[in-house]
Amino acid sequence: MAEPRELATARRHLAKAEAALDSADGLARLAEGMGLLDDLIAGRDAAVARTAGNLAASYAARIYERISAAVAKDPQLPEPKLEHYFKVVLALDQVSEALPAAATELKLAVARALIDRYYEGHSPEQKRRALEQLAALKGD
Repeated sequence: MAEPRELATARRHLAKAEAALDSADGLARLAEGMGLLDDLIAGRDAAVARTAGNLAASYAARIYERISAAVAKDPQLPEPKLEHYFKVVLALDQVSEALPAAATELKLAVARALIDRYYEGHSPEQKRRALEQLAALKGD
């Protein structure tokens, strides 16, 4: 059975996204590729849906690993880099069933780091409220 054109297109987008993950083009290609996979997963062909799901899970795991390593390596990542990483993990959310187990924790870690940057120079009370709102989103 030949691979559907949309699956081949998604593969190309995701390969280019992974190679240029830290760029706006990489983010756009990631969103496009994951969107195509999401459509294929929702489609009628079970074999294609399974392949698309496996592909989404594979890319999501590798990309989450890269972001996790970058955040762990440099706890003082600049705000623009953190914002970009947050957009990347949101793009991966298009195929939520493909996300790795640690996805929520990494998203929250990036959001906490962004709150630290955004609230520099603000009162501790303002920062505390923002962190409480973030915790409420998770249900803590």
